[in-house]
Amino acid sequence: MPAETLDRVFTWINEYLETREGETINLVWHGGEPLLLGASYFRAALEIQRRRCGLNSGRISHSVQTNLTLLNTDFISIFKEMGITTLGTSFEPLPGIRGMGTRMDSKAYNEMFFKGLKLLRENNFGWGFIYVVTRRALTQPLTLFHYLLNLALGKGFAFNPVLIYGEDTHQLRITPKEYMEFLGALFPAWWAHRAWWPSVEPFTHYESLIVQKRARVGCADSGRCHTSHVYIGPEGELSRCGRAADWDIVWYGTIEDRSLRDVLSEDAHNKAFAQRNQVLRDGECRGCRFWDMCHGGCPLDSFAAHGDLQHKSEWCDAKRLFIEKYFEPVTGARFEGFSATN
Repeated sequence: MPAETLDRVFTWINEYLETREGETINLVWHGGEPLLLGASYFRAALEIQRRRCGLNSGRISHSVQTNLTLLNTDFISIFKEMGITTLGTSFEPLPGIRGMGTRMDSKAYNEMFFKGLKLLRENNFGWGFIYVVTRRALTQPLTLFHYLLNLALGKGFAFNPVLIYGEDTHQLRITPKEYMEFLGALFPAWWAHRAWWPSVEPFTHYESLIVQKRARVGCADSGRCHTSHVYIGPEGELSRCGRAADWDIVWYGTIEDRSLRDVLSEDAHNKAFAQRNQVLRDGECRGCRFWDMCHGGCPLDSFAAHGDLQHKSEWCDAKRLFIEKYFEPVTGARFEGFSATN
């Protein structure tokens, strides 16, 4: 993103904060690989933020999702100045899935990853990671699980299914049912030793919802993502979120012609998102006891499968299968929704 566009972004954010007392904004630096920008870019961005946002700068926080391979002390310094003390990353121990160049050199990649991880530890940075479940992971779930637990060493990590847009060149795609059976193979082990092991998602999330009855859900299951998330591209182009931009859907113009308040409102551009809850509750999700924790899943899954936002996610049935087949029998807890007070 050019400096001129970045300047406009912070002006745009400040305009929003001026009209929304008490609200805060988290900027997630994502990619591709954001560290390719260089440490000097982040330093310049922070200077622009301070100049354009003034006192409101204190209401802006930053997060970075990086593969750690380019991390150095210059980044550590500016990240601390930006208030960043934890980095998000991802890791793949299986060879040939992630690596350098067309040959997918996993060894070289992992050496750089662990060098970055060592630097984080030396500078007291927190970190958590995502493990993306592919077809190759399905044959050895417990082996992978224990490897990742040892890697985490008290830190948190999350399992996400691989999402492949277009042709599955490397034959990594999995079905929702396969993903949930993978989780089902791990869950009894995690539940039995959860006091020893770090936060593992989505297990910790389900425990919070079903056992502790805490009514907190992420963006994909909230039914309200259109009022909380927005993607800003390198030329100031706007979309619903990173997934929407990846799929080249749900565009909102640019920061030159729309305000942040406008993009996050329930206007005509967001009408389909705003109506989705009612459509699903009266239709495909009618009578589902998991409605409060799911709301039909990510709207973009509906768009990918049907070309609109008015259907439940293809992952919904598998999520119900995991809870009914594994979570509830193992824990003895049962989800019946949240009370009105929650």
